[in-house]
Amino acid sequence: MTELVIHRDLPAGALEATGDGWTVSGLAVPYGREVEVSDDGGQTRYLEEFATGSFTRDVGKGGRWVNLFLGHKGDDGDRFLGRCVGLDETPAGLFSSFRIDRSHPAAEAARSGELRGWSVSARVYRSREVARAGRVVILREACGLSHVAATANPQYAGAGVLVARDHELIASTPILDRLRAQGYGRT
Repeated sequence: MTELVIHRDLPAGALEATGDGWTVSGLAVPYGREVEVSDDGGQTRYLEEFATGSFTRDVGKGGRWVNLFLGHKGDDGDRFLGRCVGLDETPAGLFSSFRIDRSHPAAEAARSGELRGWSVSARVYRSREVARAGRVVILREACGLSHVAATANPQYAGAGVLVARDHELIASTPILDRLRAQGYGRT
């Protein structure tokens, strides 16, 4: 069976800097949202949705292999913005945290809000077609996260950097409280 690799973009949420701001956390993959996508540069389009739990295996392993890159293409060393320090699944989606490499020329842009949108590259291991209201939706049921890319112009609504912080636990901030009330993160 041929492995399918997909790249999906997500627009940013609100950025709130706390701590030293060199750790960024956000929604990498929303669950339960139908989105029109294309894998061939816009020639053909279809509806896609990630199922709750589609990245459970990665969460269980901790995601240490997942890097935050600047875009999807180019030299990995030049694009490396940070290393994953946490993955978490909620009914809203897959949340990830990255410690930013301060030496990268785009590090300040990544933490200050200029690159709040996140795009994911994932391997799809299992998916199926679901008919809904006369439409076909490709439901992604089991995936493996390859990397997350910081981008200024993402495709999906509702995801990206939500909080920039140090390695400290932040129990409550106005923006984080509002996002939790909307179903993001842990409550």
